Amino acid sequence: MMRINETFFSIQGESTFAGWPCFFIRTTGCPLRCRWCDTTYSFYEGEERTLDSLVDEALSHPAPLVEVTGGEPFSAPELPRLVEKLLDAGKTVLIETSGALPVPQGLDRRCHLVMDIKPPGSGMAHLMAEETFRALRPGDEIKAVIADRGDFDFCLDFLDRLALPREIPVTFSPVFGECSPGELAEWVLSSGREIRVGIQLHKILFDPERRGV
Repeated sequence: MMRINETFFSIQGESTFAGWPCFFIRTTGCPLRCRWCDTTYSFYEGEERTLDSLVDEALSHPAPLVEVTGGEPFSAPELPRLVEKLLDAGKTVLIETSGALPVPQGLDRRCHLVMDIKPPGSGMAHLMAEETFRALRPGDEIKAVIADRGDFDFCLDFLDRLALPREIPVTFSPVFGECSPGELAEWVLSSGREIRVGIQLHKILFDPERRGV
């Protein structure tokens, strides 16, 4: 059994997979309290689900892509087994996670990790663990949500210390309604860095206040 906040079928809004139909599994619980978190309801709400029921629901949708998000999926001890079952069923599995918790032992690394840098604007920068990011492999990626120039510079410095291979892409997105996408684009251009500019696509396609998008 695994405590799940919600499941839904939508459009992937972030990462290099943005724009693709995706089945989402949102876990309950998170040790972080990011200032701009838009899923605070996932901190406590949820119900117990069997892993097989989650896999069956994922298979009922035509999209090959499944994302396990949160909350914080790495907080769920059942995560490795769920991921293994989804992968064995033929799904491409993304896990959206922060850089605060280590990669769970036994996690099937056929999955793709999308790991968030939490900059100072989030209020959680002190929890970022460089050793967690160094566990990333080609096929994984990094993203960050940026509120201002201070957040941007923090993330650049963080990436410099990591010195990860170019095969691990990096995407920066503006905080929705707070940071200008155009301004962020200018910062990326002037930096000369290989960084994608991302927009939280799901908040443009759907009501940003609605659950299950």
